[in-house]
Amino acid sequence: MPLDQAHLDYLTSHRQGRLATVAPDGTPQNKPVGYRYNTGLGSIDIGGFNLAASAKYRNIAVNPDVSFVVDDAIGEGAEGMRFVEVRGRAEQAEVPAPEHGDATPVIRIWPRRVVSWNIGQGPASFQSFDLDHVAGSEPRPAHPAVGLGATATRLAASAVARQVEELQEGLGDTDAEIYNRHFAADVIWGSPYGAVVTGYDDLHAIHARFHRQGSVAARSRYEVVQVLAPAPGVALAQVRRVALDDAGKPVEPSADPTAKFSEMALYVLVRRDGQWWLAAGQNTPIRPAP
Repeated sequence: MPLDQAHLDYLTSHRQGRLATVAPDGTPQNKPVGYRYNTGLGSIDIGGFNLAASAKYRNIAVNPDVSFVVDDAIGEGAEGMRFVEVRGRAEQAEVPAPEHGDATPVIRIWPRRVVSWNIGQGPASFQSFDLDHVAGSEPRPAHPAVGLGATATRLAASAVARQVEELQEGLGDTDAEIYNRHFAADVIWGSPYGAVVTGYDDLHAIHARFHRQGSVAARSRYEVVQVLAPAPGVALAQVRRVALDDAGKPVEPSADPTAKFSEMALYVLVRRDGQWWLAAGQNTPIRPAP
């Protein structure tokens, strides 16, 4: 059934409620929030100060199932209590800003089930019903965006930048200890030639040999291309290693397998106990476009 006028009036006449989300470790969290009922979309939009940095905002990116409650008391006892509980799926969204302003992040809830008490049918009335899906009212994409938003991306990008600085320093100093300083013990690595290396010890031995030979030392430049934060404490990054000639100029891509070549790397960084670690890497040679 659709949301009837009594429930609609109740939700649009209030501005505060409580949002229950589930943390990545399964811990339930319940927070008081401000909201508005979006009559155009049929959604509940929740805002708040520094929302994008909040736990609830991160939680829904991992588990979008939520429960939202609005309640009040208009008398004594059970007959004087009223509430509406909305169960549904939430997503990170943005409200367009006024002219020349920045868009505002919101948690947008798409209602699926409503449970209520004393709403529209006299005292001591309990209701429970599913909402009909209205075409276009819940634009859940077939391919959802997985990024956690601007705040999480900034934190992930900062971690990637530090990692790249460390790689560059280790490369310039021909020091594999610096280069591999923040590689995880169980790191997995893919070479541009299709080889797979598992574990810090094996990978460090290979990098140490490369550094001793001076095959790449001081002749490459690392550049961060883009970063995605798909979960709290996880960063996916594309990083380009640009091969340089003896004059420090970028080497043009070549089809010659014996020539110097640049690489595009995909790195996975994971945060553990307050420290970011490189957990996986895959290097792909950059060749001339066909």
